[in-house]
Amino acid sequence: MADITTLPIMSASDAESIGFARFNDVPTLPVDIPDGNFTISAKTSDGRRITFFFGEYRHGSPPSFVDIQYHDHGTRILNANGGTSPTFDMLTIGTGGRHVFDSRGLEISDKPSIAVILIGEATQTA
Repeated sequence: MADITTLPIMSASDAESIGFARFNDVPTLPVDIPDGNFTISAKTSDGRRITFFFGEYRHGSPPSFVDIQYHDHGTRILNANGGTSPTFDMLTIGTGGRHVFDSRGLEISDKPSIAVILIGEATQTA
């Protein structure tokens, strides 16, 4: 099993002071993600579940992307492996608070089942 460093819940400023990113001024649980593939599974007090899969492109390397999946929206779609995956609503926020993408108006078959965040360096586009 991978070594996992468990740190206590702390203030956002304390997490920032030890090298973690800050997002909102709320209690923060810093987590050191090991190299290789790794999943964090979280659950709210009312039972809603979400997972964060940190994936590698090369075996044993630091993760290059994060797959996010919300499991309890109540709808499913066919996935690429012949099974089904849960769908969810999501939006993205860009310049000035503009919603660049908002799935709430989409048909269930067009709703996302995985949100992928690439955690590499920014690239230039033409």
